[in-house]
Amino acid sequence: MGHKFKHGFKAEAERYAEEFRAELDLRPDAPLCPRKLAEHLGVPVFGIRNNPKLPSEITNYWASHPEDPFSGLIISDGSYKEIHHNDFHHPRRQNSDLAHELAHIIMGHDLETPIKDNGERAYDRNTEEEAKWLGGTLLLPKKATVKMVLDSFTREMVEEIYQVSWQMYQYRLQVTDTVRAAKNIRRKYAAE
Repeated sequence: MGHKFKHGFKAEAERYAEEFRAELDLRPDAPLCPRKLAEHLGVPVFGIRNNPKLPSEITNYWASHPEDPFSGLIISDGSYKEIHHNDFHHPRRQNSDLAHELAHIIMGHDLETPIKDNGERAYDRNTEEEAKWLGGTLLLPKKATVKMVLDSFTREMVEEIYQVSWQMYQYRLQVTDTVRAAKNIRRKYAAE
C-alpha cells in the first residue's frame, strides 16, 4: 500500500514542477535537468568521483563498489546547503538522486539527521517518501507523462529526452494514473 501524504501534497508537488520550469523558461511538460535546477536554487552540487576534498581511499572505494546504495546527501549549516552525490552511478540514476536531494531542500525538511547509537543515520519515512514523490514529480510531472503517452514515447525516447530510467517512467505512469488521463484526452479530441 502506498504512503499517505498530507492533503494537497501531490498537487503541491505538481505546482513546484511547473513553477520551476517557468522560472527556467521551460514548457510545463519539458525535461528538467536537476543540475540546472540546483544552480537556479543556489545549491552547489559535488560528485565524489573527482572531489579534491575527499581522500583517494574514499573515491577508490566508490569506484570499485558501483553496487553500493549510497546516492547522495546534503550538507547544511542552516541557510547554506550543498549536495554531494555518487557520480559513479549511471547518469539517469544521478538525475533521480539529485532530484530527490533537491526535493528535501525544497520541502524545507530538517537536514540535521540524527545518528543512531550504531552509527547509522536515523531514517524518517515521511520525509523520505515526500522527497521520493517530489523528486519524481520534478523529473516527470503529470503533464510530461501525459504528453509522453499521447506522443507514444518509446523507451529510448524516455531515457534520452527526459534522462530518466524506464523504471522511473513506469512508476510515474502508475502513480499519476497517466494512461487513463491520456485516454480521456484522446476521447475528448475524437468527439470534437
